[in-house]
Amino acid sequence: MSWIDLLIVAICLGSAGFGFWRGFAKEALSIATWLAAIWLAWRFSWVVEPLLGEWVVAPELQIWAARVSIFVVVMIAGGIVAWLVREMVRASGLSGTDRVLGSLFGFARGALIVGLAVIVLEYAGLDADPWWQDARFKAAGDRVADGIRYYAALGSSYIGEAEG
Repeated sequence: MSWIDLLIVAICLGSAGFGFWRGFAKEALSIATWLAAIWLAWRFSWVVEPLLGEWVVAPELQIWAARVSIFVVVMIAGGIVAWLVREMVRASGLSGTDRVLGSLFGFARGALIVGLAVIVLEYAGLDADPWWQDARFKAAGDRVADGIRYYAALGSSYIGEAEG
């Protein structure tokens, strides 16, 4: 195994270990909170923007201050919900199942990180280098990167339709 293969294994296993430690409920709610915070901040900044006129004078900064404000509030609320759900999971006796599912979730996240790294390698022109071409996990990384590209294009077209 080359150093890049060992790095890929370390990323996937490290992420799986982190997922095991946090548990599936916390991991899933964390991702959902991030997505909701980004979407709500982008979509509803116009509601908060006029309220910031007294403190932020520049219109360009008002919209970003509104987005950051919404993002922070949603992240705090999501953190509280995640804590409550985690406590319910502990009380229910499902902690073991939660941790096993969390490790699977973490492994999938690690694979996505590897797929994103493959895309960056391709854009940087490093995908033709021998250390990558000879990697045992190259085919798996390429498949994940192809999946990311496919779903990113699909999501991008969906967002374009929703805004249009």
